Amino acid sequence: MSRPARGRLRSRRVTIRTSPSPPQSQSPDVKPSPPEQRPERTGPRRKTVLIVEDNASFGGLLVALLREEGYRALRAWDGREAIRMARDRRPDLIVLDLALPYRDGLEVLHELKAQPETAHAPVLVVSGNTLALTPEDRLLLFDVVTKPFDIDRMLNVVRRALGDPEQELPERPAFDYGHEHAY
Repeated sequence: MSRPARGRLRSRRVTIRTSPSPPQSQSPDVKPSPPEQRPERTGPRRKTVLIVEDNASFGGLLVALLREEGYRALRAWDGREAIRMARDRRPDLIVLDLALPYRDGLEVLHELKAQPETAHAPVLVVSGNTLALTPEDRLLLFDVVTKPFDIDRMLNVVRRALGDPEQELPERPAFDYGHEHAY
């Protein structure tokens, strides 16, 4: 076996620097100063949106759009995960697909509205399927958006649900983009 050329392999010396410890006081009456505390947040709290969507492309699109708008977007892949995350994180809005694995979206909706930790959050249903919602189910929802949708209009529905000002949208002629270009 040949030896590597000299100078190519070098051992790295790692120096660990520690902050100097405060001088020890001889007097037992002197107490050390309290550790630095994290500064208080002065800005408004970012609103949290929980997206419950099992389609990776569509869910990723919604997360990216909402984060770009300044919201804190979380993602749940199925109904069980959605209920757990909603209880733990208490989102300001839940965007719910009704066609979910493991639990039907309507079951998830009823459970979310029945629990005191999650009952306050408005629920926005986004679905590509024809919805057969009862009048009682519709009362539990903030709104319904059907796929494919206009992204700007969808974001305005989210803003309205969160109590944020909507953006003015220019009038556009109706055009069928087809499923390959829109969600």
